[in-house]
Amino acid sequence: LKRLRRRPNLSVKLYYPPEQDLPPETLQLQPGDNLRMALLTRGVKLNDPLAQRYDGKSYSGNCGGGSLCRTCAVNVLRGADLLSQPKDNEKKMMDDSPRWRLACKSWVGYGMKEGEI
Repeated sequence: LKRLRRRPNLSVKLYYPPEQDLPPETLQLQPGDNLRMALLTRGVKLNDPLAQRYDGKSYSGNCGGGSLCRTCAVNVLRGADLLSQPKDNEKKMMDDSPRWRLACKSWVGYGMKEGEI
């Protein structure tokens, strides 16, 4: 016997930096989606090649979702309770930016709640 359960509706509203001159965009995500992968598969350029890495390397770049850098950091304006709770290493990395999250370590639909991020 299988139970049917309604999946929550989750939407992510993206606001781009003013210098990019792009309008806000809304994406529909499924509970359990990794935020980084969901954004990348929908064509959102997430990793800033000029972002400074957290691990102290002299070069910039993308760690591939291993939470070794901060190139996929996103500013969460609202709906932070719809994301998975940050682990200790993410809290240390984002210590100076409390509203920011690493997209590679953020899973949407925490607690099977509906809403907008």
